[in-house]
This record gives sequence, structure tokens and C-alpha cells, in this order.
Amino acid sequence: MRIAEVFCHSVDTINTWVAEVIQWLCLPMVIIVTIEVILRYVFNRPTIWSWDISIQILALLTALGAGYALLQGTHVRVDVIVSRLPPRVNVIIDLVMMLLFFFGVGLLMWWFKDEMLDSIAVREVWESLWAPPLYPLKVIMFVGICLLLLQGLAKFIRDLIIITHPRLGKQL
Repeated sequence: MRIAEVFCHSVDTINTWVAEVIQWLCLPMVIIVTIEVILRYVFNRPTIWSWDISIQILALLTALGAGYALLQGTHVRVDVIVSRLPPRVNVIIDLVMMLLFFFGVGLLMWWFKDEMLDSIAVREVWESLWAPPLYPLKVIMFVGICLLLLQGLAKFIRDLIIITHPRLGKQL
């Protein structure tokens, strides 16, 4: 049980730290979009880079924040049904759903790994007039998928412990 506890705590800590760092990307994104709106609609002088940068920042926020969202339980779920069930039944439902989660995220990881490696091999750039490099973004997005998978594994371990050892599960 000690190994499971250390693993779960480590994954939680990593995803929390990543979320605390990437949250600050919202500020430059808001500034960039504000500057673009002012330049485009007030001065009629749009930039060639603001759309690319804001989309990349949003992709980073989404990919790197997914594990933290799972940790906090903020992903979408049907609470109308689940909230009326006993806690133990909820945990069993979560365990079954996590199997679907692992299949989906595993498939995404498998597919995206090839996409990332191809992007690195050709030094892919964004298809726009500005053409910034795209492969670093794909590497970071792959890291985000890995963090999401690890957080899913930590949640699965916690739920499994709650079902098999209810007293220990409350400590995790």
C-alpha cells in the first residue's frame, strides 16, 4: 500500500505543480488577444502571429491541464444519476468508466506518439503566414497526455483501494 500511496501522491503533486505553472499562460493569451483586437478593429492593422500564438497557448493549457482537471474531478459527468447513488456504487461505476478512459487515452497516446515523432523528424511548422515551429507544441501535448494517463492510473488505484480496503482508501 505504501508504494500506491507514494505513486498517487507523486502524480498529484506533479499535476498540481504543472497546473500552477501553466495557469499563468492565461495572462499572455488575454494580452495577445486584446492587442490583436485593438490592432485589427481600431487601427485596421492585424498581426500575422497573434492567432497562432493564442491557439498554441490554448492547446498547452488544455493538454497540460487535463491531468489536474481529473485530479480535481472537474471533467464532465452525469451527476443527475450518480449523485443519487451510494458512494460505494459511485466508486464501482468510476472503476468501470476508468477502463474506458484507459482505452481512449491509450489510443490517443498511441496515435499522437506517431504524430509527434513525425513532426519532430520533419521539423514541422504551423501552416500559416508566420509559420512558427509546431513540433515543440506536439511534444508538450504528448507530455500532457502522459500526465492525464498517470492521473487516471492514480485515480484507478485510489478507487480500487476504496473498494478493497475501505479504511485505507480514505487515507489516500
